[in-house]
Amino acid sequence: MPAFEIDVDQKYENDEYQLSIKNPVHCPLRFLLTSPDEEVNEILSDYSPLYLDAKADSTIIIKGKGDLEGKVKIGMKWGNSNLPITNNSLASLPYPKGKRYKLLQGNNSNPTHHTFGSRYAFDFTLKIGDTIASTQNGYVVGLIDGYSGWGMSDRWKPFGNQVLVYDTTSHLFAMYGHIKQDGGLVKIGDYVTVGQPIALSGKTGQTTEAHLHFNIFQAHEERGGLKSYPLDSIGKYEVKTLKRNQWMEN
Repeated sequence: MPAFEIDVDQKYENDEYQLSIKNPVHCPLRFLLTSPDEEVNEILSDYSPLYLDAKADSTIIIKGKGDLEGKVKIGMKWGNSNLPITNNSLASLPYPKGKRYKLLQGNNSNPTHHTFGSRYAFDFTLKIGDTIASTQNGYVVGLIDGYSGWGMSDRWKPFGNQVLVYDTTSHLFAMYGHIKQDGGLVKIGDYVTVGQPIALSGKTGQTTEAHLHFNIFQAHEERGGLKSYPLDSIGKYEVKTLKRNQWMEN
């Protein structure tokens, strides 16, 4: 991700360099302004990171430093790490009411849930084509569903289809991973509610079996900008009591 276009405009007039950026999604974004030119990088350090609220825009004006057009690199991170997290529980599991699946892998466990970005993730045994439902109210801010392949090596990491939903109240992101090709049931910009079908489960990206990879993220300054966030409870289950391969009914 992201699977959207960021509107960026640069111009230089009357010894003024202007950089305009528009945030196209319903969540805060952070823009990192850098340059391979050390002098330009020093100038940009006064403006970076640039925080933009949901659907907001901003223009930076730098006077008397020459034409910087083409010298500025723009990186992006999700969310605003300065916003408080207001919830650590989810009332629903990521599939429809009445459905039950096994917990294939839980928090802080091997083989894959022990890193900065996955420590508090959950894997559920959804089969290809099973319905994934939203665990929170919020906006769809990311969607990738064009990939079909899978494999175990790291080269498959970028090819996992996924949906990303942002809760404007808790400031948490929910990621639903490995969805099937063309399995998105929503689009970027949609507002979704708890229990609403949002995607079809699949087997894409770095995996060897069909399942749903579910992860809650908070905005963070380190690494890629999102950090796996621990929940106290999910659905009717207390997270610390969960066991691998136990059935979990929504």
